[in-house]
Amino acid sequence: MKAILNRIAAALTVGALAASPLAAQNAAANCDPTANTKGDIAKAQFSMTRAISASEKGNPMRDLQDVLRLVDNGNDNPTARSYLRGEAYIVYLMQPTAQPVVARSALGLTNNPTGMIDLYAAADSAFSIVEKASPECVPIIAQWRQQKPWLNALNGAINALNAGQLDSAEKLAKRSLILDRKAPYAYSVLGSVARNRKDYAAANDYWKQALTAAGTDTSYADVRVKTMYEIASAASDRVDAASGAAKRAAAKEAIKPWQDYIAVANNDLLLADAVDNEARAYLAAGDSASVAGIYAPMLANPSKYGELALVHAGVVATRSGHHADASKLFDAALAQNPYSRDAINNLAATYIQNNQFSKAFPLIDKLVAMDPSNPDNPLLYAFAYQGLYKGTKDKKLQKIYTDSLVYFNNKSESAAVKLAVSEFSRRGDGSTLGGTIENRSSTSKTYNLNVDFLDKNGAVIDTQTTTVGPVAPKSTATFKLTSSKGGAYGYKYKPLS
Repeated sequence: MKAILNRIAAALTVGALAASPLAAQNAAANCDPTANTKGDIAKAQFSMTRAISASEKGNPMRDLQDVLRLVDNGNDNPTARSYLRGEAYIVYLMQPTAQPVVARSALGLTNNPTGMIDLYAAADSAFSIVEKASPECVPIIAQWRQQKPWLNALNGAINALNAGQLDSAEKLAKRSLILDRKAPYAYSVLGSVARNRKDYAAANDYWKQALTAAGTDTSYADVRVKTMYEIASAASDRVDAASGAAKRAAAKEAIKPWQDYIAVANNDLLLADAVDNEARAYLAAGDSASVAGIYAPMLANPSKYGELALVHAGVVATRSGHHADASKLFDAALAQNPYSRDAINNLAATYIQNNQFSKAFPLIDKLVAMDPSNPDNPLLYAFAYQGLYKGTKDKKLQKIYTDSLVYFNNKSESAAVKLAVSEFSRRGDGSTLGGTIENRSSTSKTYNLNVDFLDKNGAVIDTQTTTVGPVAPKSTATFKLTSSKGGAYGYKYKPLS
């Protein structure tokens, strides 16, 4: 029998799952529990066909009630009766006002009309009978199990989790598992609920079930990788919550989950976070010597990794005292994005630390051109000139370097305004730049911010402006600019006055 079926089209529990119609049931073509039936079962099959048709256009309740009354009127052919019963429960639950638990009378049943029936559990029970009696029907039953009622419960769980409604998320996730215990999504939600409650043992149990359910199925790849991130992140939570010997032990346990995640990571932002967390775990475990192993694969083949991961790896290398490694990693990030502010800033600072001042100055020049109203940038000039001063015995040069050091230090300290970018998100369909403007002057100011979004070659692909203020003296205001043009790699703006 042809049914109205839906399947998942998205796999991350950070957003609602989407469904799309499934047009055919070829995988279960040899399954037909209602074939060659007679009497009440044949009539129920006919009513079921009409109910499915009616559910697309109107109200199928009358036909569904006929199905359930007819299949309850006898005990022969239990497989066919269970199949029709399960279909009827699912189609009923697909209706906009359907409740998961109803009185039997709501289904048109006259036997024990006041008795209550949990339609999720009843559908599961009916389908389980069919699966046991006719294993060839498992694929088509799986499609019925993942129909709209399952999808609604799962999406409800995801939305509740995102809203911090843990009890509702748990209830709905477990409800979805009544219909389908083979998909990994609900286990992932339950793991996140347990983690939010700081019940790490329960969280790990659920996440292990999610990984088992995902297996090697490529359609579950995203949820599998995300679950591995959650396991590692929760391990770091335990490190943060511990102290002394317990902290060191927890840190040692956290290293392996982060290694496992990094090996399969497919998200640059989360990979960057993973690099930071694994480094912290090594340090907390008292094993700073192993930190370089985190970014060794990135040094060997930087083109495999994203800009953010390379920058964070460079910072890890810097903090470990491996400045040559840091320079290579920041250089690799700039090869991918010549306008990465973080890469430019960190590479310039690394060159200064290594007394490679001739390499630092062009980077600082570029940084100031991009970000002219951030007084932190002139300090890099000051540090560079301080390094040059220390590296020479020539009194004339010392005087020049000292004057330059003082000039740029004063320029930073006396700046009347500070623009600090806290968000630069880039997408295929646009970019967003956000941050704060600090009025360091003694009078109220209004600022006109004019930002150019740049492509990889530095060409302007879009210009956005906004007015911020009035901003009170010694106060800060926020700004956010959004471009609808994709392909941005960086930004620059006109100096604020």
